Amino acid sequence: MYFEINVALNGRHFFATAERSITDIDTCHKVYNLFKKKFPEIEGYSIEVTKIETIGHTIEFREG
Repeated sequence: MYFEINVALNGRHFFATAERSITDIDTCHKVYNLFKKKFPEIEGYSIEVTKIETIGHTIEFREG
């Protein structure tokens, strides 16, 4: 599981955090609050947070 924060400028993608950057909710809150200050809506920025959860399955391979 990880959190991705996407920043857009005037409705267009500006940048996003990497998968390994934010892996817990506390860090996510800290980064989000920092980004809200650094990238204010009044200057055309918008910020979206997505929680990504992955599920793995063990599979059995047979010979041949």
